[in-house]
Amino acid sequence: MGRLSLISATLVLSLFLLTSISGCSSENTTGANDSGENVPYASREFLYNYTLLYFYYKDADKFLGEPEDYLGKVSDESFEEFSIPWDYYDIYYMYQQMNDDYTYYTDPSRYMAALNSIIYSPSTMDPGFEWVLLDSTGYLVTNVVKKSPADKAGLKKGDKITSIEGVLPINENIFKKLSLGDEGDTIHYTVQRESTTQPIEIILETYYSPTVELSFKDSIPIIKIKKFLSQTTNDSGTYGEYLAYLREVENYKSIIIDLRNNGGGDGDQCTPIAQTFLSKGDSTTGIISTAVDTVNDVQTFDTTFTVNETDGIGKDHYYVFLANGYTASCSEVLLASVLMNKKFPVVGTTTYGKGIGQMNISTPSLSLATITGMEVVDRDMFSYHKYGIDPDFYIFNSQEAVAKAVELAKGMSYVRTAGYGTTNTGHFAKSAVIRDTMPGFYTLPKEMRTDVTKRFGK
Repeated sequence: MGRLSLISATLVLSLFLLTSISGCSSENTTGANDSGENVPYASREFLYNYTLLYFYYKDADKFLGEPEDYLGKVSDESFEEFSIPWDYYDIYYMYQQMNDDYTYYTDPSRYMAALNSIIYSPSTMDPGFEWVLLDSTGYLVTNVVKKSPADKAGLKKGDKITSIEGVLPINENIFKKLSLGDEGDTIHYTVQRESTTQPIEIILETYYSPTVELSFKDSIPIIKIKKFLSQTTNDSGTYGEYLAYLREVENYKSIIIDLRNNGGGDGDQCTPIAQTFLSKGDSTTGIISTAVDTVNDVQTFDTTFTVNETDGIGKDHYYVFLANGYTASCSEVLLASVLMNKKFPVVGTTTYGKGIGQMNISTPSLSLATITGMEVVDRDMFSYHKYGIDPDFYIFNSQEAVAKAVELAKGMSYVRTAGYGTTNTGHFAKSAVIRDTMPGFYTLPKEMRTDVTKRFGK
């Protein structure tokens, strides 16, 4: 049985998307290679994942060999220190031979932790509000996190806290210590709201951390987006958090968007946020994604641009962006989408340069396949992958970068002139492959490559 017939046979195991979870046996089976010899210990889970890579890994034609190239190649000691179940060794090994660290496998013992990290913001346990020392008589509540213990207890932005457990904290350290406790503990606050004083009892419990923060610098609002996730303090995820803050500052002419240290997340969150900046008819960056041609048993590609059908609610503001070398993936999608339509300035350092995207697919054995199957391009089909997006003002120091962003936001006149980076960021080298003569491109050694014409049966 050749490779294509193996693929056809495996297709009866229908592909489960991230939200489709099913369980089944991972019993071992055998296949056969082109010479008719048996392929030993090819479990159904292995064949399923081989099929996923065949159709969805964007560089499968270059780096995916035959099934037998990955079976029985790993010694027992190789994965022992990572507590990986022995019957998943071959699958882990196969994923490791692909050409990027963003294509990887997660076995059932780690499945839920991996899934939760993709969907949910980190949980935390504290009262859930921000404050500043107002004067010697109390502390001002500057923000209350949605769905936090403080929010559920009725604490509001603008409240003045005059005591905790019956005493007025003499400094900020004591304030923090009095506000800590174990899950289920009740902390008693005395709050002054307008002309009334009232008790607020906050019961500590875990809650999802916010992914968006609002602050001000010299009367300029700064919206910091820390990550893009679908499940946060807001029912609509990061997008909902951002929208709420955008509406809160809608009367400001200039806004700073801080994307520093934001490594990305859910594309379904960053794309609609990008659309809020754009006018009717503008489009976000394009996504070239892999697709399945089950008739011919081959991988195909689709290119999609998301076009605004109406004006974005934030299109009339002047924006300044803060970015750095850890601004990556979805953050770069947002940044590039806005900059190819609006010439707003960027302050900081060159971004990470991750112009590829991954799909997360739950397998029948309740494992998670994370596969690079997307590439980001602009309207001219150019990509910033491996090179990043350059700032207009290269400023490494964080405080100086913010000061420059505030200056630009007040002036509201600077037009972006920078473009994509011109130097390979070096983030995509991998130990399993070697550097080719083309800058930024890495390929397998010649002796490890598979003849492409043989691979596709032509």
